[in-house]
Amino acid sequence: MKRPLILLSALLLVSSSFAASVADVKKKGALILGTDPTFQPFEFKGADGAVQGFDIDIARAVAKDLGVKLQIQAVGFGALMPQSVTSGRVDMAMSAITITPERAKVVGFSGPYYRSAQVFIVKAGNPKNMAWPAGVKGKVIGVQANTTGQFAAQDSLKPKGAVLKVYDDFAAGLADVQSGRIDALLGDAPTVTSLKARLPGQFEQAGKELVSENYGMVFARGSDLAAAANKTLARLRASGEYQKLLDKWIVQK
Repeated sequence: MKRPLILLSALLLVSSSFAASVADVKKKGALILGTDPTFQPFEFKGADGAVQGFDIDIARAVAKDLGVKLQIQAVGFGALMPQSVTSGRVDMAMSAITITPERAKVVGFSGPYYRSAQVFIVKAGNPKNMAWPAGVKGKVIGVQANTTGQFAAQDSLKPKGAVLKVYDDFAAGLADVQSGRIDALLGDAPTVTSLKARLPGQFEQAGKELVSENYGMVFARGSDLAAAANKTLARLRASGEYQKLLDKWIVQK
């Protein structure tokens, strides 16, 4: 899903200045993860207030393999990517962040850990008759600020006559879908599955996916933490633990 790069040339000047290394993380005994915990099932706050989700369990596995504890910092997405990483505020970021060539000029990515898609989330029953690729002209479609969904909408939906409404908070967009103030909200496909499970009879997907994308863990450019994360991913997949995490958080039963 997430996110664009603003002032690319300026960020390139600092992107390698705060590259936390495996040695740094082991020395302090903690891997600091930055995440925006508003995106169930990838990262969200449970009933006890603790941040949990698919991304969190993967990050915890990376920390375990490094022999350190995981520390979670909740960061709004506008500040998370890439500033929190390039500034050294966090050692890594996970928040359903899409791998793109533009971002890879500023930050380092692990290999892909999840393939997703941008889809249209509508009120159950699709009362506004939202459809894709046909049927977007004149529709008011919500997008979360600074996400790949916003850029895909600008490229593909706006030229077809859709009206875009930008939200800082994904939950506010969902509320507007429910109230009928907007016709649809762009979001990641697993979000629909999660919403249908948590809020049965309230939301559904309309039309085909807008665009597919791969998520990656984010690190400072040049950091050897990316290679360490890739080793953890390989271990999780080989052991079957990765599939168990998919079943736990994402796969619809």
